[in-house]
Amino acid sequence: MVDTKAKVAVLPGCDFCTEQGVSCAAKYDGKTILGPWAYMCDAHFQRYGVGLGLGKGQELVLERE
Repeated sequence: MVDTKAKVAVLPGCDFCTEQGVSCAAKYDGKTILGPWAYMCDAHFQRYGVGLGLGKGQELVLERE
């Protein structure tokens, strides 16, 4: 079974929110329905993400959790 979580020291910013001038932490790193991969917050993952798993994406979890 492929792990769908990745531990990170700091959550990066959501690429979609950053593009709109909003500061928001990403909870996912994954492939989008638009093609490229992106860091995404919950809302943008629900809208643009293709899911979790090998070749799809991972949930980002802080190391201390």
